Amino acid sequence: MTLKKSKQIKVGDKIKIIAGNEKGFIGTIKSILFKKSIVFIEELLPRIKYTKNAQNGESKKVELAIPIHISNVMLWDKEANIVSRIGYKTVNNEKKRYFKKSGNLV
Repeated sequence: MTLKKSKQIKVGDKIKIIAGNEKGFIGTIKSILFKKSIVFIEELLPRIKYTKNAQNGESKKVELAIPIHISNVMLWDKEANIVSRIGYKTVNNEKKRYFKKSGNLV
């Protein structure tokens, strides 16, 4: 039997990076790896890595997406222009996410 983790962020959510080299950056989630707790962000510039071929010595430029740990991002409230934690409440018998600081629905 496997345990389900609470998924408070989803693909397409607007987030702000709160820690690390890219602190303060606001972007949209492109993909999430829940097993490794990693998020990839669309507008974030990729890292550039140069790889060298061992046989003929040619180098090639490769762009790598920057992985960011889930604990280093928070959801961004566009209407209030703040980051906030997420809560859940039922509206019309549906479970909805809302921002705890402003009360707006996600």
